[in-house]
Amino acid sequence: MSSPDPPAPWWHDFHDDLLAQILLERATAAEVDRTLDFIVKALELRDGDRVYDQCCGIGSLSRPLAARGFRVVGCDRAAGYIDRARRDAELDEGPLDLHYEAADACAFRPADAVDGVFNWWTSFGYAESDEVNARMLACAFESLRPGGLFLLDTMNAAGVLRHFQPHMFTRREIPGGELCLARESSVDLATGALDKRWTYFLPDGRRVTHSSRVRLYQPHELVRLLRSAGFAEIELFGDIGPKPDQPLTLDTLRCICRARRPR
Repeated sequence: MSSPDPPAPWWHDFHDDLLAQILLERATAAEVDRTLDFIVKALELRDGDRVYDQCCGIGSLSRPLAARGFRVVGCDRAAGYIDRARRDAELDEGPLDLHYEAADACAFRPADAVDGVFNWWTSFGYAESDEVNARMLACAFESLRPGGLFLLDTMNAAGVLRHFQPHMFTRREIPGGELCLARESSVDLATGALDKRWTYFLPDGRRVTHSSRVRLYQPHELVRLLRSAGFAEIELFGDIGPKPDQPLTLDTLRCICRARRPR
């Protein structure tokens, strides 16, 4: 008797249009500009540089980055998000040097070396295994030219635990009415994972529920994983600002790692 197929990982159905509508569509152009200003400075990018947006989602950052004159490659395992990113890019004014791939970021590398890589909005740590998660960092390293920089934006475990919110509620107006999202969170201290139950309340009265499980890496563990991937000159920041020097503290909810591939 053949053994049953293993269950699909939680992220297989998680990244749907509902998540895109309520969290991935950025609220304002000013928010996007502030984020891109930080990324461009932190990666030390120059006009025309080639950049890789690892786990690009619907292209919220890669498209406006390409509009600034950079050559951009975006990758995401959610094929529906890549389809949307391509459609949206076709509507942008002027030709963009922008290429999207529907692929696993733990295996994908751009065909040509890039000057900078960024992984934004907590797209790291989806697997239980350090070895599997580290593959994403290794791909970022291998995608860079010597001397290129990598930015990883993820959760600061200390800040998340210090200001733990077991319940969060988000609303957003969409065609047809209001979309509401309730997030119920718990921490598995034995494995260091943040578990969430996501319940969407649709305007027509339907409910859709997903679950997620993301590793809560301590900053020193992220440093260890980055070093194991080959990175050097590793710096940690707590938030974005006009300069990449916002300190990481026990209270900051984000941990932004900057690391360089040695020259």
